[in-house]
Amino acid sequence: MNRVFIEPTKFTDLRCGEESFGWRAFDDFAQAYDNTWSKADMPDDDVAFLKRVLATSEDEALWAMLDFCSDFRRGIHVGDTFIDWPELRLLLGYDRG
Repeated sequence: MNRVFIEPTKFTDLRCGEESFGWRAFDDFAQAYDNTWSKADMPDDDVAFLKRVLATSEDEALWAMLDFCSDFRRGIHVGDTFIDWPELRLLLGYDRG
């Protein structure tokens, strides 16, 4: 059973210690990430975090994972929160399930 995860992430360069922020997304078939955010861009609330990811990302692998969720009416794991399909479909902008 394929499950989709989006994790709020702090990226650290192991050589110079420079930090950046963003997200990692993955399922059984693909992975994607964005490390271009600042700490101030990181909402504490998982739903607010997902809304920001959806509003700012054009990553094809991420959107393929979200298409999977849509095709099979599956929810998504975001940080410590599971967002079930009825709520996710609204966040994705679908009027009906």
